[in-house]
Amino acid sequence: MRDLTRRRLLVAAGGVAGGAAVVGAVVTRNRRPHPVVRHKIVPDGRARRLVLSWPSSNRLLFTVARARFFGTYNLDVTLVDGSRTGRTTIADVAEGRAVGAAAPILTWLDRFRLGPIPAHLVSGLQSGSFRLLVRRGVKGSRLDNVAGMRIAVTDQDMADRLFFSVMMRRKGIDPESAVHWVTLAPTQVEQAARAGEIDAVAAHDPQAWQWLHLPDPLFFELENSTTGHYRERTNLALGLSDALLRSDPVAAATLVMALRAASDWIRAHPDQAAGLMAEAAGGMDTGQILAMLRHESLGISPVGADLRVQVSQYVDEMKLLGRVSDTVGSAAYARRLCVNVLDADESGALSIPESGPA
Repeated sequence: MRDLTRRRLLVAAGGVAGGAAVVGAVVTRNRRPHPVVRHKIVPDGRARRLVLSWPSSNRLLFTVARARFFGTYNLDVTLVDGSRTGRTTIADVAEGRAVGAAAPILTWLDRFRLGPIPAHLVSGLQSGSFRLLVRRGVKGSRLDNVAGMRIAVTDQDMADRLFFSVMMRRKGIDPESAVHWVTLAPTQVEQAARAGEIDAVAAHDPQAWQWLHLPDPLFFELENSTTGHYRERTNLALGLSDALLRSDPVAAATLVMALRAASDWIRAHPDQAAGLMAEAAGGMDTGQILAMLRHESLGISPVGADLRVQVSQYVDEMKLLGRVSDTVGSAAYARRLCVNVLDADESGALSIPESGPA
């Protein structure tokens, strides 16, 4: 068969009923690489201790995982001490203080554009709960009317600002020049609004929910990420260090399994989840937390191709803000940032691409 010319193969294909199959086999063998055999990673029962970094503003998923699932998967998981934002959790991984970090995908992308990080995204954790709250008495009941508003954020680097900047850009509003962003501590927002010093605040639950439901109503909700197509998209994503992904793929997979189990449990048992959250953090009782959870989309924890699709969508949105170049292929970039830790090759290793724009 090796000595057959292309012409003789074509003649043979025309004269023999099975010729097309023979030609196909030759072409396949000569031109296509041998397919990589992949398999699902399963927990091995080994006890592991891991350090993660998690935003202080919403630790419900971590609280549930620690209370109900980490032990089941033989994981002892602790958090880096101190208050954390999405930006600082990523820094904890980049600088070796933690093997994994939870942060909004928008924040991950904004950090990746500054330079490579020795980490990859492995799982979505929960949907977003961004809310743009406008002070009662301020004119404007649509996003089109935000030009000229003074909008408070609790941190200029928070994903709250990036998310609503994307929404403004879609409306033809320049989020950098058309509105005035004001940085305030959470404890200053209510006072500033009542004094008329700000017109709105961009925030996320649970803080945004508390401001929206003050006993003396101060804000109304102009826009959010809990409705429409954003409702089914993940916001927080877990990134794991490349060192962990290479040295212990089973640990990475087991951690993702435990967190996804916690995510599914919250969706199925929001009342019990509300009780755990009320115990872990003061300020809201179980009834208030349950009402908030019923207004959010629960159980959003994509991995693999599903995660890559959503990351690609976020890359497209960062292009709208000029934070990712238009020349970058969004889908290719997402493939470079994400790793499916539930799926290994025949040697048991994970496929870890070089992170960065493609």
